[in-house]
Amino acid sequence: MVSSNPPRKIVNYPIAGDPNGGALFIYGDSNAKKMAIMSAGFPDDQEVFLPFASRLAKETDTLVGVTCVPGYDDRPDKPWTDHKKDGYTFDEMAIAFREAAKVLRSESTCPSKPKFTGIFHDWGVIPGSTWANRAIEDDSADAPDELVLFDVLLGPHPQTKDRPHAQKPSMHEIFITIYYRFVYAFSFFMQSIGFNLLAGIFFGLGNLSMQLFKLGPLYQIDIDIISGRPQLPLRRFIYMCYPYFYMFKTIVLDGGKALTDATLPKDLKKTPVLYLYGKEKRIMFHDYVSVKILEREHAEGRSPSNAIAVDDAGHWLYVQKPDLCFDAVKDFMQGSQGGAVN
Repeated sequence: MVSSNPPRKIVNYPIAGDPNGGALFIYGDSNAKKMAIMSAGFPDDQEVFLPFASRLAKETDTLVGVTCVPGYDDRPDKPWTDHKKDGYTFDEMAIAFREAAKVLRSESTCPSKPKFTGIFHDWGVIPGSTWANRAIEDDSADAPDELVLFDVLLGPHPQTKDRPHAQKPSMHEIFITIYYRFVYAFSFFMQSIGFNLLAGIFFGLGNLSMQLFKLGPLYQIDIDIISGRPQLPLRRFIYMCYPYFYMFKTIVLDGGKALTDATLPKDLKKTPVLYLYGKEKRIMFHDYVSVKILEREHAEGRSPSNAIAVDDAGHWLYVQKPDLCFDAVKDFMQGSQGGAVN
């Protein structure tokens, strides 16, 4: 991988089926007083977060480790084709993030325990939040002290009381959400059982219909990001759709039990959450009640938590508005009450 923000070090960690299958890109001083683990989501490997990680390490005295959803990277030591053909379950993803957190913790030489921040985007949010909630419940030494979530926000913890009233998604939003996820999920399923040509045709027609009939979740501001990147091989792109397949599978077969721990933390005073999202999208990727909860936390001073809507930005808001997003994260990590940002 050629990057303008090369890591100081790359450390492997175990994922399902491979004791060295994961890779953590390390930035910053091992003696730093703060620590952060980062992962983006679909369709990103580590590269998209490297500029943010490099800056975070330099400007905030933070030891930063950047990883990705298992199977999303394509490294010389681990080509994407060497990953599990059927992708990884949500439990396997969360365990991978747990192992990455252990590795990052072992890289720290700070004499006192560093403050630990989990920073996740898109599909990284589900295994990241699952790992965080499990680690907090187990009182693990590797549990994060706070979370920063970009553009995806899960529902409240089941034990959350006094839930505020919030708007519900419209039927149009629900239809778009189900449609594009089904296109991605079914494309992956067909490819996973060997129907590569049919998978490619279905994927292509599905994406064409999203463009023609405005059924996709993203506006042009995000499509330009995708268009400006080196294009991934179609088979690899479809492989990266495996979380959509497992989402449908768990909802249909076990009522979503695999996602039980994928929520906001139970105690936002103990584990505050900063959520940032771009306003330029056809649908929002967040739970509206959770947004209201975080806004209330900030407005009433209950915790440093907050939800910040970012103008003129979409799914990749930390790429489109890098300074704004970085400053909000920096203030949050330094203990400030996250203020409204426009």
